[in-house]
Amino acid sequence: MGQALCRQHLVVATTGKESTMARARSTFGKLQRDQAKKDRARAKMDDRQSRREDKAADDVGDIGSSNGEVVDQTRLLEQFARLHEDLADGRISLDDFEIRQEELRAKMVVE
Repeated sequence: MGQALCRQHLVVATTGKESTMARARSTFGKLQRDQAKKDRARAKMDDRQSRREDKAADDVGDIGSSNGEVVDQTRLLEQFARLHEDLADGRISLDDFEIRQEELRAKMVVE
């Protein structure tokens, strides 16, 4: 009975005979679209997983820095000044400057 549901019947008008037709196969384009959809879903899942891991690592890092680790704020300001001098003199690239600046900002305490 399951096979009968999968088949289509064609009645030829000239002969009056009934013949069975097979179902149409998926096209190559449809297979490609399905594969692309699966790939996008897999990429989204991987991205979500990496964001969860990064967030967990940040949470652990925040806990570690709030356990009484005191950074001398004057020293941080001096490091900021040196960092800006290094950028102005061309000793570091803009990308390195921005990365280091973010690291220093994370250590600053604003009251």
